[in-house]
Amino acid sequence: MQGTPHQVGKGKGKQREKETPTSLLSNSRQLPAQDPYVPATQSLKKYVYAHPTMLDKNHLSKGAGKTNKRLGHHLHHLSTSAKASSIKAHEHDDLLLDRSIQGLIEVENELERTWKVTQDEIVEGSAIGAQGKAFALKLDEFGPYALDYTRNGRHLAIAGRKGHVGTFDWQSGRLHTELHLGETVRAIRWLHDESFFAVAQKKYVYIYDKSGLEVHQLRNHIEVNQMEFLPYHFLLATIGNPGFLKYQDTSTGQLVVEHRTKLGACRTMAQNAHNAFIHLGHQNGQLLSRSVAEGCCRSPWAPSLSGSVTLWSPSVSRPQVQLQAHRGPVSSIALDPSTLGYRMLTCGVDGSVKLWDTRKWAVLNEYQFKKTPTSVDFSQRGLLGLGWGNHISVFKDLQKPDQNPRMPPPPYLTHTFPGVAVNEVRFCPFEDVLGVGHAQGFTSLLVPGAGEANFDSLEADPYEGKRRRREREVNALLDKVPFDMITLDTEMVGKLDRDVRDKAEKLNKDRPGFVDETYRKKSRVDRLKDRGQMEEDEEGLESEDDEDALDEERREEKKRVKLAKADAKNRGRGRNSTLKKALRKRKRNVIDPITVALKEKLEKQRAANKQAKKNVAASRLAASGSAGALDRFAF
Repeated sequence: MQGTPHQVGKGKGKQREKETPTSLLSNSRQLPAQDPYVPATQSLKKYVYAHPTMLDKNHLSKGAGKTNKRLGHHLHHLSTSAKASSIKAHEHDDLLLDRSIQGLIEVENELERTWKVTQDEIVEGSAIGAQGKAFALKLDEFGPYALDYTRNGRHLAIAGRKGHVGTFDWQSGRLHTELHLGETVRAIRWLHDESFFAVAQKKYVYIYDKSGLEVHQLRNHIEVNQMEFLPYHFLLATIGNPGFLKYQDTSTGQLVVEHRTKLGACRTMAQNAHNAFIHLGHQNGQLLSRSVAEGCCRSPWAPSLSGSVTLWSPSVSRPQVQLQAHRGPVSSIALDPSTLGYRMLTCGVDGSVKLWDTRKWAVLNEYQFKKTPTSVDFSQRGLLGLGWGNHISVFKDLQKPDQNPRMPPPPYLTHTFPGVAVNEVRFCPFEDVLGVGHAQGFTSLLVPGAGEANFDSLEADPYEGKRRRREREVNALLDKVPFDMITLDTEMVGKLDRDVRDKAEKLNKDRPGFVDETYRKKSRVDRLKDRGQMEEDEEGLESEDDEDALDEERREEKKRVKLAKADAKNRGRGRNSTLKKALRKRKRNVIDPITVALKEKLEKQRAANKQAKKNVAASRLAASGSAGALDRFAF
């Protein structure tokens, strides 16, 4: 923060030094090179935990006393300390983390092309430690294979369509478990760490531990096609043939919510890691007049059956954004983590690939492939891996315009599996590795420059041990984020609700000019009673009003009793009583704080009702005069 030189006036002495308030993000000379789709303020955002205003310690209001002077000095010290610490953290990371070196393949002249480099040449030119990361598992009996990496990139899970499941530490070659389930397997996902993983089998979803022991059977999730796990909320999201998006809390075992998409079976799902929204790709659409989002893309062919993309959160029962993405069904969706989820890529069955800006829901680029892209995935550094047919194409930059606008730019790397269809592609976190699941097993490809070399050990540590893993699991459970905080605008969380603040300010009796709103709403009788100006005739009128009010209360009480009796009489009548019994039986052994509190409240109500019945019986006996001298002790 730079101040202006102070000026001295005639006969007024030295004036205070004037300092202009500056923002923490105003020092643009320290900002690194920005992605065109990332706001300029995002670079320093991770270092700024608050946005304090740079206060002038000498700036005081008229008539301020010593207390305000101390407060001004204290606030000035806090604001300057916050700015200094954030700038030092940014400079420290700039010195340690060299962002200019990305590890990409560089050509020596303009005539060379990186996509002509084969995997054998990359392995031959790599270090010894990186050569072992390129391997292939030939499993041609149980394919095609789906796969998933843990958040730290250390462990790998593969699942064959015909029931073969395997989990292992792929870097050390240590096998965790291998299962032959004997039925169809559609998807596999790790949970919060390598201790548990979920498998979407033929009818239900099952959760297994690290040793392959079946821990849970999720009967609410039927015929699931895709799954995603939200690590900060401990939620397992599933979608399948019934068309219901369901969220299962893996920390408590409760089914949090289920949403009916009303768009039929769904086979495409992706997660925005920035705001925890679930993106679903459908094979049919509907009119967008019922869309929740403003500015959704409505095409002239919207009434026809076409591929739509919907965005869901657990707290809202309908899609918060719905847009028509393709003329045919949507085959795959991916979001770029390097741009904080602001870029979304969708693929259609007709071979079209569209790059979207999720802030304004506009198409940035559109390309056409010869075959249907079956799977896409973004790396941590923004590389795009795309599997179509028996080909793998890795793109470095999809924003560059080509001579033909429908033709994609030249790829960064390519690889072909002769006669083998690609099923799924996944980039390994913190590694320059692309995992490919295909019809004949699994293949690990080397993609230089794909992974992030600098990891946060508090977030995901590839080298953590058992003790550190347990500590991180406990801390994650303590810092679990409620699902109702999932919003499209992540900046809204933590902001001040001005409506609540204004309401509290109105009720503050110590503020100047306070007017008691409750006094205005009182009746004339209550106002006169507060002032002590009530007269005898008005007191008589008040007693009559009180009697009328009591009669009205008696009538309301009779209505409530009548309705309660009718509810008790009709309780249990319904076609779904068997289902209710099954649900009660299923949740009998679930220990939930809300359930415990409701049970305690119910027991208190039963005890109070029992005591009230005893009191009524005792009063009736006393009124009739038939009670003996010792009958009072019977109740």
